Amino acid sequence: MTESDEITTALAVIDATLSGEAVGPEHAELAELSLLLADGREAPEASFAASLDQRAARRFGPEPIPGERSPRQRARWRWMFAPAATVGLAAIVALIFVLGSGSGPRPLVQLYKGLSSGPAVRGAAASTSTASASAASPSGSASAPAAGASLGTKSGNGVIASPAPTPSTSGRQIVQSAQLSLSTPPSRVDSVAQQVFDVVAAQHGVVQNSNVTATTSYGNAQFALSVPSANLSATLNALSQLRGASVVSRSDATQDITGQVGSAGRQLAEARALRTALLRQLAAASTAAAVSSLKSQIRDVDAAIARNLSTLQSLHHQVAYSQIQVVINSVGIPGLPISGSGGFTLHRALHDAGRVLVVAAGVALIALAVLVPVALLVGIGLWLAAALRRRRREQVLDLI
Repeated sequence: MTESDEITTALAVIDATLSGEAVGPEHAELAELSLLLADGREAPEASFAASLDQRAARRFGPEPIPGERSPRQRARWRWMFAPAATVGLAAIVALIFVLGSGSGPRPLVQLYKGLSSGPAVRGAAASTSTASASAASPSGSASAPAAGASLGTKSGNGVIASPAPTPSTSGRQIVQSAQLSLSTPPSRVDSVAQQVFDVVAAQHGVVQNSNVTATTSYGNAQFALSVPSANLSATLNALSQLRGASVVSRSDATQDITGQVGSAGRQLAEARALRTALLRQLAAASTAAAVSSLKSQIRDVDAAIARNLSTLQSLHHQVAYSQIQVVINSVGIPGLPISGSGGFTLHRALHDAGRVLVVAAGVALIALAVLVPVALLVGIGLWLAAALRRRRREQVLDLI
């Protein structure tokens, strides 16, 4: 008989003896010893036995506080809501990464390339537009707030520029004007200025005045253009797409001068009617004094007619021809400082050290973006494993 069999047999004999069952003669000594030990043992107090039973019932856990959930209930609640909390945390982290990428999100790889490639020339264009129009008051006065449009079609170097807005006249007298700001490298100021002249000539417009300044490091040009209002939109589109230039800003304005045109026309008609009446009175005058007075009045009326006619023609010209202000500014190309000797200098060392730190920061940012989701997944996996082990232990304890 093996040792384990002997132990099993001894335990069975002890259980049978304490239960009052008969055992074989070969186990008489073990049975007698069991009875002696059973008779000499101390009986626990009833309160201790009851307390021990209660502790066994709650699996020797801490004594519950009245009104508080039991450990099993708390574990059940954690099992139910912990996954939702984990998913919510992951969603918050993802939202932070999305918002942190800025208004123009780009892949992290491109960010790393941009950091490691050093300074680069990047074209930038800001489109400005304002829009408003006011009708003339009954007295003939009118205001002229700006009316603009955002940029929409591609210009010479990829900047977006939309067609110029064209107001619906509906029989109204509308004055249109525009301002355009362009940028170009200093070496191309002359070329872009010549293109402005060509565009104006093609649109049957006039260059009222111009000023072009170009050097090896700086250039500037200003134009005051007048083009037929019917060709304003085509002219602005052509100017926004000049080769070698980009649109920085553009604004379009309109002004309703219908009241002013009507007032000037009425004053001109009244002056002409008064002149006709004075001429009739002059033909019927019989005295030298009356003739002299009528001639003086006629001269004043002729001057008024000339002024009103000039005002009316000027207003009609403003409606028929639109004014465009064009400004061309050169854009310097930033570059790295270059030592004349080409040797190693403290300035170059500091610059290279800064570049190394920037690249290291970019690599750390990319690593963080990769490790955070991985850490979240590992944490969720560990939590699920721990929760599964806890659940299995509780199921085993329920079976006891």
